Amino acid sequence: MSYYAERALSLLYPLAIVSSLVCCITSAVAWTHWQYVLNACPDTNCGCVLHGKSTFHSFEGGNVAYCHFATYGLLLPLLFAVVLGVYHGYRMCIGRGKPKAGTATIRQRSGDMIVVTTESELTPDGLSPYYWLPATVISTIMAVYQLVYSAVFTDGFEVTCKQYRESLLKEIQGVGNIVPVIKSRLSCAAVFDFMDYLVESVSYERRRYGRINTAACLYFTLVFAWIALLAWLLVCVINVVQLRRTKAARV
Repeated sequence: MSYYAERALSLLYPLAIVSSLVCCITSAVAWTHWQYVLNACPDTNCGCVLHGKSTFHSFEGGNVAYCHFATYGLLLPLLFAVVLGVYHGYRMCIGRGKPKAGTATIRQRSGDMIVVTTESELTPDGLSPYYWLPATVISTIMAVYQLVYSAVFTDGFEVTCKQYRESLLKEIQGVGNIVPVIKSRLSCAAVFDFMDYLVESVSYERRRYGRINTAACLYFTLVFAWIALLAWLLVCVINVVQLRRTKAARV
């Protein structure tokens, strides 16, 4: 079972790596594009596209710390995923840890011969049973950390979407039936499309040259953040299962 566990880990760690990289890149693109446009707070840096807020005169971003976390927060899980992914991938490429089959012949008292096929769980190239304890601790911590990251980003995404709905109503002076349409029916993707074209920079020298698809950037980060969480949870489950299986070997 150790071989099949390692084979699964050699696939899950790259999934976590790719997902984390996508989150870092797409969140950085959205942040750097809006950091000057939304930074209209007099006493603090509020140039983050997450946790934006609608004011009486304009639409302001959230505290820049949210975007710092969204962009750089996954570097630690990414480091562990790279190291462990390379380790298990290397072992799979050179064929280590694969269970080895053998046969044993048993003679009964009646004179009959029974051939028994055996499969070794622990091989000379197999992982030490003591490996799974630190691996379980690391994967559990990373899974909890990834959950925090995903929850924080999701909350910031939803707050900005909700707040810009209010700002959009002010911008187009919406009244009557258009109010429930914008507040309840308009998707966040459409809301961010309005934001791309209606929110202007108040400073000429920091004006945006060109536009990005903010909705695509934020949705990519949102989706891949939860994919990375799924990958870490599966890694954690595999490590826990292997920890229990090798308990006898550690005694």
